[in-house]
Amino acid sequence: MEAWIVSLAGSNPVFSGGLALGLLGAVAYWLKDALPATAVFLSRYIVSTVTVDNRDEILFPTVVEYMHARDVLRRINQFTVRAVKDSDAYQSFSDDLRQGVRPRAFLSPAEGFHIFWLDGRLMWMKREVSVGQTIFEKITLSCFGRDKSVLEAFIHAAIEERVARELDKIAIYIPNPYTHGDWSRARLGNNRQLASIVLKAGQTEQILADLGRFFADKARYDDLGIPWRRGYLLYGAPGTGKTSLVTALASEMRLNVCSLSLAASGITDDKIGSLLASVPPRSIILIEDVDAFFRQREQQSQQVRLSFSGFLNALDGVAAHEGSVVFMTTNHPETLDEALVRSGRIDFRMELGPCDRHQLAGMFRKFHDDPALAEAFAAALPEGELSPAAVQERLLKARSPAEAFVRFDLPVPAGLAGAAVTAAD
Repeated sequence: MEAWIVSLAGSNPVFSGGLALGLLGAVAYWLKDALPATAVFLSRYIVSTVTVDNRDEILFPTVVEYMHARDVLRRINQFTVRAVKDSDAYQSFSDDLRQGVRPRAFLSPAEGFHIFWLDGRLMWMKREVSVGQTIFEKITLSCFGRDKSVLEAFIHAAIEERVARELDKIAIYIPNPYTHGDWSRARLGNNRQLASIVLKAGQTEQILADLGRFFADKARYDDLGIPWRRGYLLYGAPGTGKTSLVTALASEMRLNVCSLSLAASGITDDKIGSLLASVPPRSIILIEDVDAFFRQREQQSQQVRLSFSGFLNALDGVAAHEGSVVFMTTNHPETLDEALVRSGRIDFRMELGPCDRHQLAGMFRKFHDDPALAEAFAAALPEGELSPAAVQERLLKARSPAEAFVRFDLPVPAGLAGAAVTAAD
């Protein structure tokens, strides 16, 4: 039979041509399925790969910023720049420059495919960006071999680099102006020591203990079927330390701060719901001067696009972030709607007022550690008249205990009479 087919193929060019085409078709069909399968096999068994995308709000920027620390990645001639501010998030660029503050630029390989040698290993990276309702970005890092320890070492080194840089920093987030409802890290601020905030006797311990119990009680909230959320209201005259206290509490407990202005033009009913549902883990949501929102709504300001019902729904909504802590500050608590400050929305209230004798003495000791002089200083000033901000401003200008008394128009104690005193401004 085989001899007949060979004889027929040799004597019939049509048959031989058809046979050749058939064989080519079979080969092509095999290659169509086999090559992709072979490529998948090879990539799975001789290539190690790690992928991270910007849905991970901690690891993704950590990896991106770490690339700046590796010279081989910075030498790639196509790169993306990420700026990080260390100044106030709301300051303009020109204000930063006037204060001698410059943003730091972190360089990393740009969108596309890159090949490089890193720590003696051939590696390649693919960076993809897609833009829709939100910006989705993905980085895939690969190397030859099944030993994934190389990639693990890269990720762990990135984490350690960030930990070393941010260990004594506090992350400040603001609503991302370019997306519908997520947060953007605006800056890294220095930690504020809780001991630097001088409140009335027992106030610091009271609010710190309450916050600590809340974070420790997740299981209890779950057992009782109560949403694991807590609201705080700090109220008092300007300069009494409301925002400073929130920053210090966040620093003490290693929490992020998400700063939110209800009166901002970009904050709508839809956006605030998304924002409160996407708060970074272990964060304080800080809503400063909440009374301004009510005042501008009454004045029918065109800037305010958020409705009161939309705000309340976002606070109470099923999508609201579990474990969230909301701090509201106000100079005028009497102007707030009772629906906002009812129990369940506001669980803890604290008034921060003008300095009493305990605060006056504590603030003096903060600058000049002399208990006897501190008591004399506090006894010579009236209680309930000076704000902590006003006291701190004058004490900061004083270079000596004697000058501190002069700054407040107080007689200098006899023991300090011979000390040099700078004339008050």
